[in-house]
Amino acid sequence: MNNKTKAGGSLALADEERLLVSRAAELSARPRFPAVASCFLTPREQRLIFEASGVPDFFYFGGAVGATRRKLIFLPEWLECDALRPKSPFTVETEKEFLASLEGYGMESLVWELMSVVRIKTSGYERVSHRDLLGALMALGIKRETLGDICFFEGDAYVFCENVTADYICEELRKAGRDTVSAEKCTLPENFEIIHQFEEISTTVASPRLDGVVRALCSISREDAAALVEGGSVELNYFTECECDEKVSGGDIISVRGYGKYAIDSAEDVTRGGRIRLTARKYI
Repeated sequence: MNNKTKAGGSLALADEERLLVSRAAELSARPRFPAVASCFLTPREQRLIFEASGVPDFFYFGGAVGATRRKLIFLPEWLECDALRPKSPFTVETEKEFLASLEGYGMESLVWELMSVVRIKTSGYERVSHRDLLGALMALGIKRETLGDICFFEGDAYVFCENVTADYICEELRKAGRDTVSAEKCTLPENFEIIHQFEEISTTVASPRLDGVVRALCSISREDAAALVEGGSVELNYFTECECDEKVSGGDIISVRGYGKYAIDSAEDVTRGGRIRLTARKYI
């Protein structure tokens, strides 16, 4: 079902989505001494709050630049930070500005009062995947919303999570997949970064219409692309989009059921032949 309506650009929300927006508004209204934050939110939930709540003074952060699952954070009312009022809080540049602003106030440790990071070490005898780790954590009865991203860096796994959840993981996690593991709370290495793997795509389209962009990204016919869009198999910025003529822009995220997820870098430049140059990355 398409939750996005065309009337005034508003959103038609399901009951659980209205509850999510209401909780965001409640967080905004709380006294912020020092700061308040939500649980970890999916990208769709982040978009939903940003587009539907009308709350201007918040930021999303998941523990490191580039995190996918992030918390909705309201900083202390006395802490003025221009980076908290971006036109869109969904870019790496905005996250870097946010951290730089905190450092300027000597408040860079503030976010770690709102979350923890756990380093998970394996024995090295068996390969442990993201799925293995997530399955092991779920088997402990941990709720998904208390966990942020699970990342691999220089041989170890790092899990961003709620503070209480971090303590529980350290006490209880002993196995993931077929390997034995150990867990401890830590600070991130200075050179830590979240690395996403992509396949680069560069092509041209007649126009930035959604069906044409899907055709180019998935290497299928225009008719098949239109059928996917009209059939509800395409999400634009995590909302189902059924209109073939919806415009795609740089910064958009497109998910096509059965084909993958794509980050659009540019869909505005015009070639000498009058076509639109499309550059994108497919998540691997």
